[in-house]
Amino acid sequence: MKSRTYLVPLRRSLGALLMGVACLALHAPGAHAAIDLLERPARQSPLAATSTMLTVARAGERLVAAGERGIVIYSDDRGATWKQATVPVSVTLTSLFFVSPQTGWAAGHDGVILTTGDGGASWQRQFDGRAGNRIVLQDLQARVEAARIAVDRADAATREAAGAALEAWTASLDDATAGAEFGPSRPLLGLWFRSAAEGLAVGAFGQVFHTADGGKSWTSRGGRIGNSEGYHYNAITALADGSLMIAGEAGKLRRSRDGGETWETLDTGYAGHLYGVLGLSGSRLLAFGFAGNALRSDDGGKTWQALPRLTAKALVGGSLLADGRVVLVAADRTLLISDDQGRSFTVKAGASGRPVAGVLPGPLQENRLLVVGAGGPAVLNLDSTTR
Repeated sequence: MKSRTYLVPLRRSLGALLMGVACLALHAPGAHAAIDLLERPARQSPLAATSTMLTVARAGERLVAAGERGIVIYSDDRGATWKQATVPVSVTLTSLFFVSPQTGWAAGHDGVILTTGDGGASWQRQFDGRAGNRIVLQDLQARVEAARIAVDRADAATREAAGAALEAWTASLDDATAGAEFGPSRPLLGLWFRSAAEGLAVGAFGQVFHTADGGKSWTSRGGRIGNSEGYHYNAITALADGSLMIAGEAGKLRRSRDGGETWETLDTGYAGHLYGVLGLSGSRLLAFGFAGNALRSDDGGKTWQALPRLTAKALVGGSLLADGRVVLVAADRTLLISDDQGRSFTVKAGASGRPVAGVLPGPLQENRLLVVGAGGPAVLNLDSTTR
């Protein structure tokens, strides 16, 4: 199994740290019995709305947020008050996606995927890392076997390339086999659905899962992306032109123009984690990530320019406003605002408060963004004082 630093944004790392401490306690010598958080429903609490939330989405007019310990909350009054949902697991949830006011999905640690049919008020488990491990191993075993056949059939001109492919697939299978020994431990970090039937889930160590029946069954698609290193995928989003983009580790973006059937890799030239990408006007793209790094492309991802770093904190989310402005939000609530399609940004100090982990796409209302993080949801005013 690969050994490298798992650098992820606050919505992943903070939850992972706290959940890791909890798991150590549960499995420590003298503990009466290990608790399977995939089988333990989220605890109902009057303080749910102040829990650490890692992701937020719209379900029609309803707002839904999710985070630590499987806690999901929802609001029907623009975030003024929140109610807690019924959730069948206690693992950290990292991503939400809704295709209608009623139908949506959540994903998170231990490879869990949940679904809702009532706008996030109650959830049911569809998938977890145990099934994910089996699916990934089956897919990689088939690819290794196909690569062996290709080597046997290769002529002198193609034998070296065929051998390299076999070596890469064998290494990926070895890594996945070692990872599966730890159980359902690999988190899912991003969700995208084309419809109530078809969607994708992405996550750590190059996981990509596809469903064509609303989540009743899933297949592994990680092997369709050139990622023999097993780099993490932090988020997936659809751009205005219909293409899909995965933001991930090592400054890599993965783009699909055919709904996830095939992928190309875009190298931004940055070596760290990317947490998201925005499609601007025309073919312009804006990627953002760890330690305040942001990069802009004017030619659809062929070339990239690193923008000046205006904060040292992770850029955890971005939003395109109706008036054309682009907003990036840092983990410390710093706001980076551009009125020239990301060519330059003005730094505005966000309201003081606890760290931010996720941002609601689009404004909550005029000049206001809804963010989530430690302490629950909060509203940031874009008219705060320039710093």
